[in-house]
Amino acid sequence: MKRRLLDMLRNKISLHSMINRLPLWMKSSATQQGVMFVLVSLFSLVLMASVTILYVDYELGQQNSEIVKESKQRATGDKHDIDEDPIEDDDIIAVLTTGFILAGVLVSLFTIAIVVAMGRLSQQRISRIEQVLNAAADGDLSARTGEKNTYNDLARISVSVDEMLSRLEGSVAAMSDISSNIAHELKTPITRLRHNLLTLRDEADASSTAHSQSFMNELDHALSDSQRLASIFDALLRITQIESGARRSRFTETDLTQIVDTVAEIYVDVAEDAGMQLLVHKVQSPLLIQGDRELLIQQIANLIENALRYCSAGSVIKLSCGADDKASLVWLKVEDNGLGIAEAERERVFERLYRVDKSRTDGGLGLGLSLAKAVAGLHHGTITLQDCEPGLGVMISIPRV
Repeated sequence: MKRRLLDMLRNKISLHSMINRLPLWMKSSATQQGVMFVLVSLFSLVLMASVTILYVDYELGQQNSEIVKESKQRATGDKHDIDEDPIEDDDIIAVLTTGFILAGVLVSLFTIAIVVAMGRLSQQRISRIEQVLNAAADGDLSARTGEKNTYNDLARISVSVDEMLSRLEGSVAAMSDISSNIAHELKTPITRLRHNLLTLRDEADASSTAHSQSFMNELDHALSDSQRLASIFDALLRITQIESGARRSRFTETDLTQIVDTVAEIYVDVAEDAGMQLLVHKVQSPLLIQGDRELLIQQIANLIENALRYCSAGSVIKLSCGADDKASLVWLKVEDNGLGIAEAERERVFERLYRVDKSRTDGGLGLGLSLAKAVAGLHHGTITLQDCEPGLGVMISIPRV
């Protein structure tokens, strides 16, 4: 038994090797379909001829039996009249016509079965390729078609897609590891630097020796810059963690309206202190999604803080949420009536550390929208920018439960 299995495995490997060594033009789907059409046509002709011959032979046998029977009756004197045309032309034509029709029906059914089977096989491969590409577009680079052989066009495309995703997954993983390692390696000395600066600041305050104002100002600037660097690396590490998909294990059924209430409780007063107004509009029914409550709160908070940072006093910020039942989505919007973002800049603002106005010293890190996009992607959602004329609107859509 074991030897038979080994022989079958060797034959299968040998067959695959022979197929893989075929010229490229013989691996073309068009060539294979043409060969299949010729084979089906030949088989159909053989089948039609065989069925026709068998049927006609059967009918002629019946006619012959009748003739023999009548001959015996005449020989014994049981029958005296002679049928001068024992086999009528119409009977022969009817037999041949019936034979051809029967053979034609069988051949048609056989051909339809072959075409349907080939079509379903090709469609399954196409659907699998489409599923893998859609999964890759959603960030799942581990998806594969699973095709191993390259015996036709679709198989070669499947293998190429798998190889491309394997290389891309490796490159992304390497880049992610490098970014994460750099951030971790730099975070420690930056934290130590900030600790040393704080110690120096405390010693300067407690020292009996008076220090110049410029020295104290430079020390405060160094403390501020170290804090900014620490915040940047914290944000970068957080974005890397989100994009890795590790936080999906913490997903629970979450009500988006409750998250909006939580954020509103904090930022209504913050907006008033900044001389602005935060208006909240939400539906009364729950908007349930599978998500990470902490990250969703941080996402909305970042969008509101961006609006507060870049809008002038007297501006109105709107926070709203709702559902699109037809698309089975829930959505959330943060809109303001500030300066907005030029259309040419709207794609780039999602890049890490990118800032529209490089000369601004408002304390922004250029990571707020990057983090918001990462959180949306983690929840299989989308984030888009809209022109509020004036102002900017940020809309997030997430599949609902």
